[in-house]
Amino acid sequence: MKVSVIIRTFNRPLLLKQSLASINLQTYTNWEVIIFDDGDGNEDTISTINNFRSQNPNNTVLYFNSNSPRYFFKKSWEIAPLISQGEVMIRLDDDDLLTETSLEFISETYTNNPLLDYSYGSCATFNKEGLIGKITTQTPLEVPKVREIWAGYLEGYPWNNPYNWVDDYYDKPRHYTSIIHCSKASIMCSYAPYVIRTSSAVSVLNKFKVTSFVDDLEVMGSLDYLGLRHTSIKSILSYVREHDKGRVTDSNKAIRDELEKVRDKVEYLRPNNFTSNVYLESIENDNREKEINENDKISFKQYYNKVEQVASKL
Repeated sequence: MKVSVIIRTFNRPLLLKQSLASINLQTYTNWEVIIFDDGDGNEDTISTINNFRSQNPNNTVLYFNSNSPRYFFKKSWEIAPLISQGEVMIRLDDDDLLTETSLEFISETYTNNPLLDYSYGSCATFNKEGLIGKITTQTPLEVPKVREIWAGYLEGYPWNNPYNWVDDYYDKPRHYTSIIHCSKASIMCSYAPYVIRTSSAVSVLNKFKVTSFVDDLEVMGSLDYLGLRHTSIKSILSYVREHDKGRVTDSNKAIRDELEKVRDKVEYLRPNNFTSNVYLESIENDNREKEINENDKISFKQYYNKVEQVASKL
């Protein structure tokens, strides 16, 4: 199974080098890379990509440049499935890293589970000091049951009026019904890395458009409402970099407001009596829930040193 790694970048060639280095270090070699560059296509970026190509003559490396901020940020979700030669796609931001066995895990998982359409998470966060912690995702069925209900779901399509929760509506607690339903309750289900079976993405590509800068929730929520079967991966598949300024959503009110708009926008895809099509088969071993420990931190430092060494040659 070929895996397509989809990377978005914007004038960060030094970070892109490390991201590409983590691909060079993969235990699994049947991959291609598609890079979407919204930056100015500067000499450092082009040189890095050409060096990466020369080091991987047996792998396809595609590069597209918009020279238009955030053009591919959204459009790459729609373009990638149409040009990808891989049977599955994994999204990788230019400042993040894959774990060494990430692509091997993905290939095995999607080969052994042909009915799985897409998945999300989990990852470990890191900064210049080293490994910080783990972000574990969850499906709507793994979130604790509640007795409350979103009032808009009682009134019907488009599910946003009245715009409030009704407490103690059910006699017995029930599951949240979707990724967006959880998000309305400020419960995070999906997070990086995002993996999508290419044929599944193509099958629904004409049924939704990516319009928001909160693109990950928009896409994951849309695929959910369009009936694709999904699950949460508990194994760490990527390292997500935490910058000194923290996450954009921590300080940017405009982004937080956009989050609210995305929830409402995606709800237009919600069918009547909807429940998430969660993949219920077990695909991981019993050690997947473990938290970050000291050995993990030591291993990451050793791995990051290798990434820096490989990146220095790009």
